[in-house]
Amino acid sequence: MPWKKKYHKPDVLDAAMRAFWEHGYQGTSMANLVEATGLNRGSLYAAFKDKRSLYIGALEHYDTVYRVAFLNQLRELVDPKAAIMAAFVAVETGNDGLPGGCLVVNSTLEVAPHDPEIAELVEASMGQVETFFLECLHRAEAQGSLAPGLRVTDTAKVLMGMMVGLLVITRASPHSPAVAPILQQVREILA
Repeated sequence: MPWKKKYHKPDVLDAAMRAFWEHGYQGTSMANLVEATGLNRGSLYAAFKDKRSLYIGALEHYDTVYRVAFLNQLRELVDPKAAIMAAFVAVETGNDGLPGGCLVVNSTLEVAPHDPEIAELVEASMGQVETFFLECLHRAEAQGSLAPGLRVTDTAKVLMGMMVGLLVITRASPHSPAVAPILQQVREILA
């Protein structure tokens, strides 16, 4: 009789994602992944080949379930400047039950410099966040709510840099005194 898998792949990816997000790629052992997912080592290897493949699956899961879904919610807001600000405030307030920072940014710092495939994934994900900022700025410009002369393409890049910085800071120190000035600077850019 053929073996039948007894797990739900999105649940396994979510559990692995949380382990990698909390401990990093290097800091997460196969024993950690066995514990987090509830699958035995053989089942993990059968389903995902190796730790790196599971990491890529977890990173893609994170991007779809967290980043894409969150930005799509923000796109629904009528006020595009409020949508941008909501993205920054979400970083400040965090998400209960999830590790701090952002798995994509963490991957950018830890894994992407040594792995071209992961570098491509994180670059695409971060590019989509910058595109979100650009879309919001264009909408605000069309509504006449941006300061005259504000260069929207450059501003989207600046906002992306500030977002990455905020994510790194909040990962290291969730209550850093640097958070409030960053948020204030975003408010001033959008004024």
